[in-house]
Amino acid sequence: MDLYESRGRLQAIAEEMAVIEEEEEEEQADEDAFVMVRKKTSYQPTEPADAFCTDCGAVTHSALQASGEHSQHQVFVLPTATHYMKSELSKCNSLLSERTTQMENFASNLEEIFITVEENFGRQEQNLEQHYNDVLQTLSQRRHERITALQDEKKLKMEALYGELLSCGRALDASKELIEKAQDLNRWQEQRAFLQAIMPLIKRIKDFAKEEENLKMPISLDFVIPSTDFSDVKQMMESINVVPAPSAPVMNPQVSNSATASTLRVCWSLFSDDTVDFYELYCRHISEDSTTGTMQEVSALRVKETHCVMQQLLPNAQYEFWVTATNTTGISPASERAVYMTVPSPPVIREQECTSCSDAALIRWDSGNTNPVESYTLELSENSLSKSSVTESIVAIPTCECVAQLQPWKCYVIYVRAVNIGGPSERSQPITISTTGTFFHLLRETAHPSLSVSADGFTMFYLDEDLPLSDIAFSDNTFASCVAVLGDLMPVRGQYYWEVEVDEQTEYRVGVAYEDTQRSSYLGANTTSWCMRHILTPSRHKYEFLHNGWSPDVRITVQPLRIGIFLDYEHGTISFYNTHLQQHLYTFTCCFHHFVLPCFALDKPGALSLRNGLAPPCYVTQTARPHH
Repeated sequence: MDLYESRGRLQAIAEEMAVIEEEEEEEQADEDAFVMVRKKTSYQPTEPADAFCTDCGAVTHSALQASGEHSQHQVFVLPTATHYMKSELSKCNSLLSERTTQMENFASNLEEIFITVEENFGRQEQNLEQHYNDVLQTLSQRRHERITALQDEKKLKMEALYGELLSCGRALDASKELIEKAQDLNRWQEQRAFLQAIMPLIKRIKDFAKEEENLKMPISLDFVIPSTDFSDVKQMMESINVVPAPSAPVMNPQVSNSATASTLRVCWSLFSDDTVDFYELYCRHISEDSTTGTMQEVSALRVKETHCVMQQLLPNAQYEFWVTATNTTGISPASERAVYMTVPSPPVIREQECTSCSDAALIRWDSGNTNPVESYTLELSENSLSKSSVTESIVAIPTCECVAQLQPWKCYVIYVRAVNIGGPSERSQPITISTTGTFFHLLRETAHPSLSVSADGFTMFYLDEDLPLSDIAFSDNTFASCVAVLGDLMPVRGQYYWEVEVDEQTEYRVGVAYEDTQRSSYLGANTTSWCMRHILTPSRHKYEFLHNGWSPDVRITVQPLRIGIFLDYEHGTISFYNTHLQQHLYTFTCCFHHFVLPCFALDKPGALSLRNGLAPPCYVTQTARPHH
């Protein structure tokens, strides 16, 4: 089985585990997250199925829940069930992705183990062959030395024997010569001549006989075996069984929950029987400077175990690690390098840029980290600051903002965590969100330069002073003609309600506008804004409801000091109310093609105060219908 087949099996196992976990989570789901649909009258379905039974996993009719086969089951309306099941599916996908990543990392680790085992075998085989080659070479050298010594001894013996043989030959020749002369004289007949010649010969013979010949063997026939020092060979043979130098360790990939913002738990393995006295762990910080060729400083730490906790590190930073093993014989090759990452710093929630309505909230935050973060997790808890009371988590958020679906009439405490390969950061500071009404701040970056916004983002001032044009700094996003500002309403199609406190001497415009409404135009004078305008004349207070420069003839007899504004995307309406009298003033009807934002303007010096976070009054929800 190759690696790809193994990964396929691991993927199939991960999918089965994800299905099992999804079923368990469905059984334990919070019933408050759904709207129960129960009807106790008999009903014959004529309309399309509008509900979903979680026990059967089938689409059904909500009216059959009380009397039909689903009477003892949990049945939920389709939109709620769909939203929840999509949320569960997203969680399962995230879990499966994490499991798949873990299996792929494990498979990669196994590949490294295979390579290391093969390298260890090759190294041990090479060392063994080298040791025996050295021993054989030394023995061959000793053999040559001994044979040479024997040959030298043989040569000396042969030369001595040859010398003795020559001496013996000369003696034999002299003896034969005397014998022949004696025989010749013995045959002489002349007596006088015989006697004269015999005396010198006898004297020579006697002198020759007096010479003693050495008839002993001049050399030994045995060869002297020279002594040879085999201590080095013995040492070499013994060294074959000495502990070899360690093989290269294998760095383990980073595992979850092994890091904090300032620490890393680094692990490695030694897949052999090598004896190790200690390890040398090397660390190098990988920074942006590394891409420009500037190498960061390398630090080293000596440890006994196959793991080490590195401290005093930077948050959300990458570090490169490698390790060597050392024993009495030597140092191993360095391991492959592995990259570990510390967890990020906690994000910082931008409270004045967070908005909410009755069933959702838009949360924005700053990363709090220099390097990019993989994703974010948003945690919600109801009515408690306890860290253990998280009721829901939204994971794998790619950017620094998130729209969270909430339940009406509740108070939530929300935290954000930043996540990378090292794990999640600590929680951010909490923010409290209430779903009793609409909540938003003013967008300072859209305000006309003559308009000031208070520190809390709820009040705007147009001071009675003329600034020279040279001192006014306009941008592409600020209003240029109308002294106006936009509000930061969340982009969700629902119902929104807010109120504006006005002064009876203030001339103003309040309403809604598209985000890209013309900054050089007045609110209500174009097709991208709808507003209520108050004009103070010498004779009376005049009110207009402007869109594209046109206003219907509407007379208001009692001047409103607090104006309620109700935006309803479902019915395509924007309605205005005198909150003190609970009086409906006017309703625009429009099919909003894009999301709109609250807009506020002062035509003359004065102030407006925003009041939000209020639940729509009953008279508003009952009368907010298209105006004819």
